[in-house]
Amino acid sequence: MLLVGTADGLLDLALDGSELRRTLPGADVVAVDGDWAVADGWVMALEPGAAIGLDGLVPRCVIAIDGGRAFVGTSDARLVEVGGPGGPQRDALFDEVPTRNSWTTPWGGPPDTRSVAVGPAGPFAGVHVGGVWRRDATGWIEVVPAEADDHQVVTAGDRVAVAAAIGVGQSDDGGDTWVWSHDGLHAPYCRAAALADGWLLASASTGPATQEGAVYRRPVDDPEAPFVRCGSGEDGDLPASFPHNVDTFSLAAAGTLVAVGTPTGGIHLSEDSGATWRTLSTPVPGVRCLSFSA
Repeated sequence: MLLVGTADGLLDLALDGSELRRTLPGADVVAVDGDWAVADGWVMALEPGAAIGLDGLVPRCVIAIDGGRAFVGTSDARLVEVGGPGGPQRDALFDEVPTRNSWTTPWGGPPDTRSVAVGPAGPFAGVHVGGVWRRDATGWIEVVPAEADDHQVVTAGDRVAVAAAIGVGQSDDGGDTWVWSHDGLHAPYCRAAALADGWLLASASTGPATQEGAVYRRPVDDPEAPFVRCGSGEDGDLPASFPHNVDTFSLAAAGTLVAVGTPTGGIHLSEDSGATWRTLSTPVPGVRCLSFSA
């Protein structure tokens, strides 16, 4: 099942594009994972259905974890756990990261925790702009420096991928060592990444206000290989280029399934890790985020 967040609620779609369920009508859903979503400035527990406030922090991203809980990345570059018996719990160790006073944004505003992922050893937090951090038993460790200008961190087992302004980083050991590349991309600025079965996919463009974005892939077992552009632009296929960024959370993967959503409502689906694509005909009022669910 494909979860699609839009400016008018959350859609659950079958892989043929048929609508299975529509929830949160009228809400602007900007992130979704499992039974959790971020909509209209609230964390939404979809089952049984409740809106959770974060004491003045604005939720930006969410990832479901065991026990019906979730990690939420927020404004002011914070991390909050929700769904536990004690209510929302801010990560005090993340608050104490010593370099956080140096985190900033290109426009001079405060940073956000833009993306969150979970590996076997614990969570990763991608701060825009403050680097990617991994939590271990004693605290948080910087695994990608702030200078990379990361936009999304994703995991699949011990494999970690980061889409950043300097290209794509891949680690096969939980973030200890990295290979960075933009070989094959038409430009190095990357907003989204996804790990499919055997392949790393990423979106690339010429910058924040681009008119030339595209989706690429390369084999995960050969991080030195160049990226290859996905899509042919032919009718029904994934477009070979977009007049905008394929943004963070608009590219998603699970196993061999990959989906791309566009702000104009296009949804493109691959069932072979991005080798071939088809376009769903479901009418959608602009895609804000995508995620696969069992």
